[in-house]
Amino acid sequence: MPKGQSVCHVGQPLFIPSPREGLAVPEGAGETARDSRIKAPPFQNRRTRHPQIQNPAKPGPAAISIEANVYPSGIFACEALVLMNIIEDFLTHYNREFDFFAELSRTVQQKLEFALLSHGVRAMVTSRAKRPDRLQQKLVKRNKKTLYKNFKAIYKDIKDLAGVRVALYFPADRDRVERVIKELFVSVRTPKKFPETRRPKPGKRFIGYVATHYLIHLKPDGLQEGLSRYSDTAVEIQVASVLMHAWAEVDHDLVYKPEKGELSEDELAILDEINGLVLTGEIALERLQKAIERRSSKDNAAFKNEFELASYLAQRATKLGMPVTDIGRVDVLISVLRDLKQDAPAQLGRYLERISPEDEANPIADVVLDKILAAQPKAYAERLSQLISQTLSRSAFRVPVGPDETEAAVGYFLNQWIALEKTLSRIGARNGQLRQPLRHLIRDLDLSPQTKREIENLTALRNDLVHGGQAPNSAILREAASRVRDTILPAIKNLLK
Repeated sequence: MPKGQSVCHVGQPLFIPSPREGLAVPEGAGETARDSRIKAPPFQNRRTRHPQIQNPAKPGPAAISIEANVYPSGIFACEALVLMNIIEDFLTHYNREFDFFAELSRTVQQKLEFALLSHGVRAMVTSRAKRPDRLQQKLVKRNKKTLYKNFKAIYKDIKDLAGVRVALYFPADRDRVERVIKELFVSVRTPKKFPETRRPKPGKRFIGYVATHYLIHLKPDGLQEGLSRYSDTAVEIQVASVLMHAWAEVDHDLVYKPEKGELSEDELAILDEINGLVLTGEIALERLQKAIERRSSKDNAAFKNEFELASYLAQRATKLGMPVTDIGRVDVLISVLRDLKQDAPAQLGRYLERISPEDEANPIADVVLDKILAAQPKAYAERLSQLISQTLSRSAFRVPVGPDETEAAVGYFLNQWIALEKTLSRIGARNGQLRQPLRHLIRDLDLSPQTKREIENLTALRNDLVHGGQAPNSAILREAASRVRDTILPAIKNLLK
């Protein structure tokens, strides 16, 4: 076969020759090969998803004989057509699957949005499946270097078919958001932090895009029926400040998709200046957040929302040496405080004073909620149980079998649990251990090892329920509540006699 001439057939693995194999690279070909001259009709038999190169010794009716010049990378013109057909076929496939990626990204958005709200993080959370026209532009551009051979190669390279964006009001909340993401989803790779270096790029005065990108899977446990099919597909979550996301959109659209030619030096310099203003704005937002925290700690007015409560608790957690990135279920706590009419700093302070060194490793909102529940009279236990169960039943962490059934099961379990905590508190008061954590009280009680293990398992179930862990199962909750009522409570009450 003459140099520069190739025969393309259907059905065999793709073989990409290179200039080192004695194939001619025409002088002056540049980035693209010269036009190929097709000497036979187009592909007639496309049994595979895309045409591939066949052994030239076995020509068939589906062959195309092409007198093809070679690209500098060693790709024949006909092979370039093969690769472009892969992209076209993938786009057709993606259009059919678009709703799948859109629903997947919405599911992740809803879970993350509720989790951030529960932890008192101010943010705008949005989602999208990648637009087909933008995907086409990206594939064509990246194919020049990647040379996609099949669908698997495209899926491996393109990670943002389903995407979620978290636009933070306050950039200092990035660490808290990372903690929530890692607890809520399965991490697929190490988070990518931008920029890689704090040094500006050549010709720039400022460092550019500042963000963290996560690649995650949904946890299969607790997904609604019909959503389990989404658990093995990756979603990219981009976290940055509101200001940075806005600048990144403008910069991306103008620099990478200009309507009329490439941007001038003056235009690029103006975008760089705007980036400097954005970075300055982020510093101002961090100062604003600290000012809000100082006001919340001094003002004895009721907390206006869970965000103000979260700011106050974050400040107190810092002083107490407790976790700041995860302060717990603020949404549950503020519901209880409002019902008790104790939703102001001065009233909350008496519960914070009861925090012991053993509590300091736990989220502050969850610890305070425990102290409140333990301090309430027995007559109020049922009301609190209903309130907490209503708040939890709205949680995106949980998937109720039916709202009424799950809410009733949660209320029944919490009712029995509060009765158990009250009984243990009475024993602690009698033994001079009022401020001891419950696990220490249980350890010192004259109970059988089996009963102690059962209480430990129930404690784990209760913590998962109240503090945002596993989704509750109505049957499990009812069975656990019955064990507390019929077995564990009577055994502990016998110790009071």
